[in-house]
Amino acid sequence: MQITNVKVRNFRSLLDVEFNMQDYSLLVGANNSGKTNVIDAIRVFYEKPKFNTQTDPAAGAPLDSDSWVEIEYELTHNEYESLKAEYRLQNRRLRVRKRLTGKSKGIFAYKRDGTLADEQFYGTKNVQQGKLGHIIHIPAVSTLTEHMKTSGPSALRDIINDIVRKLVKSSPAFSDMIAEFEQQMEAFKNEETDDSLSLRGLQDDINAQISEWDTELRLNINPFSETEIVKNLVSFDFQDHQLSDTLPSSNYGQGFQRHLIYTLLTLVSKYSPPYAVSKKKDFRPDLTLILFEEPEAFLHPPQQDVLCQSLRLLSAQDGNQILISTHSSNFVSQNTEDLCALIHLRRRRGETKVSQLTASDLQKIFHDNQLINSLLNVPAGDENWDLDMEAVKYFLWLDPNRCGLFFAEHVLLVEGPTEVVFINYLLSKGLIPSPKGGIFVLDCMGKYNMHRFMNLLGELGIDHSVLRDEDDLAIQTHQVLARLVSDSANSHTRLVKTVAPDLEQYLGVPKAKKPYQKPQHLLYQYNQGAIDPAKRNSFIKLISRLLK
Repeated sequence: MQITNVKVRNFRSLLDVEFNMQDYSLLVGANNSGKTNVIDAIRVFYEKPKFNTQTDPAAGAPLDSDSWVEIEYELTHNEYESLKAEYRLQNRRLRVRKRLTGKSKGIFAYKRDGTLADEQFYGTKNVQQGKLGHIIHIPAVSTLTEHMKTSGPSALRDIINDIVRKLVKSSPAFSDMIAEFEQQMEAFKNEETDDSLSLRGLQDDINAQISEWDTELRLNINPFSETEIVKNLVSFDFQDHQLSDTLPSSNYGQGFQRHLIYTLLTLVSKYSPPYAVSKKKDFRPDLTLILFEEPEAFLHPPQQDVLCQSLRLLSAQDGNQILISTHSSNFVSQNTEDLCALIHLRRRRGETKVSQLTASDLQKIFHDNQLINSLLNVPAGDENWDLDMEAVKYFLWLDPNRCGLFFAEHVLLVEGPTEVVFINYLLSKGLIPSPKGGIFVLDCMGKYNMHRFMNLLGELGIDHSVLRDEDDLAIQTHQVLARLVSDSANSHTRLVKTVAPDLEQYLGVPKAKKPYQKPQHLLYQYNQGAIDPAKRNSFIKLISRLLK
């Protein structure tokens, strides 16, 4: 079973949101955009934790008085056949809604006629019984101790408990140990202390006093149970191979601890299945949904890449599905081969808005991108006419640096690295006021690609402005490109401005000797005081308008 679609109504900042889920999906967006609320809405659906009537209902202006979370699943053939016939939707789908408020709270499935059933889906304990799979939640902030204690509930204890429980039933070593224990304890009860005291003697003295009651006391030393093995006898330490010494977990950095937490929680689904496999034709779907908040926390970029690859491999296994919330451009860059897996969130006036590409949206973007081929008379048969080439371009261009655009409130598209370097330099000096939520200056690698990024940002709901060179409009190619940028403006394009004829001449700076020297050359000229303050201020004013 896999989740295909999620809808949330009136839960915190999620007044009315909907998104699709892949095997591996990523929630991205600026801080406070609502990523944690999405994760918590799914957790509340699975009752971990329960809905809080004081803090969880939508604030502000809810659409109505109802709060609910709705999830659609795609079932395997066997799961579909074992599902009650009245709940079997087309294309092996199951759709259920959890009502969080009102008189009829609980989980209700949709019937074939499109209406919700009157009775709860498989009763009131449907989630606990594994009727909808189960979740593993890894929060953004948690301690290693929480997940490795053996004296109370933890991921490590759950795994060890399940292994020990199975071993106790079939282990010859455990059976021999218990038999030996009982034999030795009988001998132990007869042994005496230096002052001639023994457990057997205590037993005999008590029995001598109660013999008239025709009753006998027997003192037993019980063998340890499976629970006591885990709680009292199991311990662990870490052997550092470089130091050749054992160390407590507190001696290790947060990166190691966080990776170990992830490892433990993912192993729970392997070693401790959420339900026993029934021989009956019972509806018990196979789904482990991992909700991982900020997996990049405390990991440097190479370690982030390794964890991202591990998550992708884990999500590809049958029965597994992963949803992460992230602020890491590394994680996003690792997944740009599937742009539909990105779920972009933004908050406006306290309400979270969700934008996501569907397969048809992506094909439309690719088609619109190729308009440039017609305008520039690219010959038929050229590989640039292949729609798959557009996918390759995005995958190559959306590297870890450019993927920072997914976390900014506003993106400024510029032609190349010279503009990026100079604008960021002015921002760092405080000469250009940064808008609330931050700004990302995006190098489009020339005017030929500006429309491609405008099309992508528009569909993902990311506000952006454009700064381009005016160039010589007497040249037909420049006219074509200027018109293409203008025609590509969408509802999230705030402003398009030009510098004439290019940035260097606009600022009155002589040309660099080599094209690759342009960024350093411009900064050098600026630091040498070679740029007229009036022209600098004019440029600052222009950028400030683009960022408003």
